[in-house]
Amino acid sequence: MAQRVYLTVAEVLAIHHRQSETYGGSHGLRDVRALEAAVFRPQTGYYNNPAEEAAALMESLANNHPFLDGNKRVAFDATHTFLLMNGFTIEADPVETYVFMVDAIAEGRFRFSVILDWLNGHIKAL
Repeated sequence: MAQRVYLTVAEVLAIHHRQSETYGGSHGLRDVRALEAAVFRPQTGYYNNPAEEAAALMESLANNHPFLDGNKRVAFDATHTFLLMNGFTIEADPVETYVFMVDAIAEGRFRFSVILDWLNGHIKAL
């Protein structure tokens, strides 16, 4: 099994900056500890595979709200980047992805198991 590669806090900050420049919104970090907790969660050794680690990352970045704006965009982009770094991609229609994330968050069901189910249906090996 190949050694897993994880995102750093600096890389997620760069993703947020790029997302803010591209799509607009407020720049800035609301809570550095929330960001660190989200970034380091997949690295705890608790998860069994990249899909579980990706679900943990996505859930934490979206729900911890470490940034002033763009938390959902960063959550998806960082999760996809993590998967790409580890030999996987997410194949999903952008509108379907948006609807999944926004609806799940609005309905209070954006949780690890729901995210993992969605990712398992959309992750493909490179």
